[in-house]
Amino acid sequence: MNLSDKNKHDLTIVVNTCDAYQDVLGIFFHAFKEFWPNCPYPIVINTESSNAFLNTVKVHNHIRTTVADDWGNRLRSTLNSIETEFVLMLYDDFIVDTQVNSNGIQQALQLLISQVNNVVAYLTNTSLSFAISDSDQLFLPLKDRIDYRVNSAPGIWRRNALLNYTAAGDNPWAWEVFGTYRSWGDGNLFYSINPRYEDIYSYNYSKGGAIYRGKWVREVVDQVIQRYSLNIDWSKRGFSSETNFEKRSLIWKIRFMQTGFKMVGFKAMYFLIGYIKDKINAKK
Repeated sequence: MNLSDKNKHDLTIVVNTCDAYQDVLGIFFHAFKEFWPNCPYPIVINTESSNAFLNTVKVHNHIRTTVADDWGNRLRSTLNSIETEFVLMLYDDFIVDTQVNSNGIQQALQLLISQVNNVVAYLTNTSLSFAISDSDQLFLPLKDRIDYRVNSAPGIWRRNALLNYTAAGDNPWAWEVFGTYRSWGDGNLFYSINPRYEDIYSYNYSKGGAIYRGKWVREVVDQVIQRYSLNIDWSKRGFSSETNFEKRSLIWKIRFMQTGFKMVGFKAMYFLIGYIKDKINAKK
């Protein structure tokens, strides 16, 4: 891929990672090359300081202003370095497992181009509530005031809208929850693939991808080991439980709420109220 041709395309693929996940990124590109071998779009890797990646992709290294990695600031820095109007947001552990539907990618792009307040088309079944459900259209509009309207599922975004929903200090988990409240009532339209159709970018997201809480997801890795010859010591990360979703600690939850208040002020109470309601209903 010739990166000098970037301006000829309306779309740039952003692969979000970090320096500690280089082993995951290696798997990502093995699968990507198999299942999207003729991808015509330039790729930018969003990471911290590492540049030990394929010479066919561009790496955006974000210069830290704090000791800790600021995910939100780093994502904004990456997006500001891109010239195309649209970006396909992917994460390093989204290991594609079937042929990417290139025609579906084009239809998503055309949907966003058709109307300025169409801001994202998610390429997998997000299980979110649709404003319209009885339709054979490939993409359907999502309801406005729903949880996880902003989320990390593979999706083609209008770059400027994604910038508006992202702020310094955000982390990936709080961004999906509290970042969603930034989108409520703003007049923008969010779309997700009609569940009557196959995913356009297919991967195993039963636990989010190939990594869960820093450990390998065996269901994903077993397939990877069979398909590719990789020099990876799987024991370094270890494997998450195959059946259980590990609970977050109380201190994590408290810090999560603190982050929410920093992000959206008292709108963070939407999440807390919903969380309490779910706990009460679970006990009935």
